[in-house]
Amino acid sequence: MIIDDKGRLFKKINLIDLLIIIIIIAAGFFLYSKFAKAKIVTPLAKQETVELTFIVESLPEYAADNVEIGDPVTDRVTSAYLGKVTKVEKKPDITFGVDNEGKVVRSSKEGYCSLVLTVEGTGVFSGKVVNIGNTNYYVYRETTLYVGDTMLFTRVMDIERK
Repeated sequence: MIIDDKGRLFKKINLIDLLIIIIIIAAGFFLYSKFAKAKIVTPLAKQETVELTFIVESLPEYAADNVEIGDPVTDRVTSAYLGKVTKVEKKPDITFGVDNEGKVVRSSKEGYCSLVLTVEGTGVFSGKVVNIGNTNYYVYRETTLYVGDTMLFTRVMDIERK
């Protein structure tokens, strides 16, 4: 008989012990497959010069005046160094509000502007995504940056190889 009166399989191993061993093997296989597929950029990957363009739709003019060409740019969350500012453009702010008829219209706030910020750095390209400091940046990604000593809430507008 395969299972004897004591619940052992082939008179060697208990069924509960066998079940525990199977669960441990399945968990080990799951963990291995989960972590074996991690897409971590190796330090040997080819670094290329990239140009990222960020937009801040509305910020006080004094904050925009504090951003200068050559300022270092760092991601606030990941502390990834993105590069240095190469171009700064102040434009009218982009603010939307509701008018008297209930329609959403573009308006402007006094003392506010929008800011288009171009940053040059190095990263690893993968399709239309650039990886800098193990963080993927892609068009329309929102991120918070330290630009010099100013913190900006930005969105990626464009990414180009240089």
